[in-house]
Amino acid sequence: MSGLRPAPFAVLCLSLLWLSACGANRTATTQTASATPTTPPPPPITRVPPTATQPAPTDTPTPTAAPTLTPEPPCTNDAAFVEDMTIPDGKQFLPGQVENKKWNVRNSGTCDWSVGYRLVLVSGDSLGAPSEAALYPAKAGTVSPWEITMTAPNTPGVYTGRWQARDPAGNLFGDTVYIEIEVIPLPVTDTPTP
Repeated sequence: MSGLRPAPFAVLCLSLLWLSACGANRTATTQTASATPTTPPPPPITRVPPTATQPAPTDTPTPTAAPTLTPEPPCTNDAAFVEDMTIPDGKQFLPGQVENKKWNVRNSGTCDWSVGYRLVLVSGDSLGAPSEAALYPAKAGTVSPWEITMTAPNTPGVYTGRWQARDPAGNLFGDTVYIEIEVIPLPVTDTPTP
């Protein structure tokens, strides 16, 4: 048995096995190589922090300031005498005589005269007029009449009454206007004697 040689069939089988093993290894190597990507991977993403000139993004809107309303300053009351319209100073009256006294007065303030503005007696004789009367409504800057109805006293003499405007809060304002009259005695009539 020392001279035994392997049979050609056995050599063939061994050769086939060996080739087959080599082929399987080569196929595995080829498959591994084709699974590896041929392009390089992308570079890593780096975040850049915002700079001072770039505002940070925000989802909330910036609140806008509400408009501020400036309150109007309060108006001022004033009155300036313009002229006597009726009854010149010193006019003579008989006792009990009734007449309207009117003055033209400018509303020289910035308030409009409306309900609640009054003409009030501030000194002297009311001459039978109420001690206060309503003022005619007047816009600021316009001229308006002030008026009282007076009755001459029964006793002869010189009578003066001074009047001034008063606002709804009770404050007097503006020029004082006045009326000055003279009451004269009734004329004496001669009665015939029988």
